[in-house]
Amino acid sequence: MTNPTTSPPDSQSPPPPDQAPCLARFDPVRTGTHCVYAPASRLWGAPDYDRDRTPEENLAGAVPLLCDFIDHTYADNLDGFVVELAGERFGASVRALAQTTHAVLRFLSDHDPADSRCLYGEIERVSWCFAFGGEEFFVNTFAPCYPSAHSRYGFGIDRTYLLIQPRPSFTRVLRPGETVLPPPVREKVRRDYADNGRGYDPRASYCPYEAWRIVRPLDVDAPAVRWWETPAVFP
Repeated sequence: MTNPTTSPPDSQSPPPPDQAPCLARFDPVRTGTHCVYAPASRLWGAPDYDRDRTPEENLAGAVPLLCDFIDHTYADNLDGFVVELAGERFGASVRALAQTTHAVLRFLSDHDPADSRCLYGEIERVSWCFAFGGEEFFVNTFAPCYPSAHSRYGFGIDRTYLLIQPRPSFTRVLRPGETVLPPPVREKVRRDYADNGRGYDPRASYCPYEAWRIVRPLDVDAPAVRWWETPAVFP
C-alpha cells in the first residue's frame, strides 16, 4: 500500500549507476578485451548520453555520479567508471579521439571538487596520473577508429568510451609486496590478445609515462599520442 504522505517512485528516474544503459553497450568491449581481470570487473556508468545536449552538458550530469563512485570505491570494490560519448565523430580518427579525451579530462579536471588541477602542469612525466576527487585514476579509451586487430578495438560500436579506473582497483589484484603485475600475468595478457588476433603493444606496459597509455596509436611503431597537446574542445 502506498503511504499517502509519500510520493510514488518516479518511473522516469534513471537506473542506478551499476545498471546504467551505457554499461550494456560497453559490455562487448569489457568482455572482449582479453584482459584476465575484465570479465569480473565491477563498473558504474555515466547517465545515458543525450544527443540533444552538448557534450559538456552531458558531462556535467556525470560529475556527481563520479563523486559518488569515489565514495563507494573502497567499500564496494569498484573497478571503473564508464563515460560514453554517442556518435562516431568523437572517435572517428586517433586525432579526434585525442581531442575528445583532452576535452573530457579537461572538463572533469575543471570541475574537480579537490581542485587538483592535474592538467595544468607537466603531463609527460613519470609521476603524472589523472586525478579527481582526491583519487588517482588510470584512463583507457576505446573508439571506432581502432580496427579489429587493435587492443583498443570498439567492437563495431559507433560510440567512444573512456574507462576511468581508480588505482585501488589495480592494487587489489596484486599479491603482497607487488607493485606491478608479475611477468607471467603480463605475458598471459599479451598471449591472449595474440591468440585472438589482436596485437598488444608491449611498450605501453613498460613506458615511463602514464599519459602515453591513455590514447594508443593505430600502429605499434607510431610515436606516442600526445593528446594533451590537442585543443581541449570536442570534434
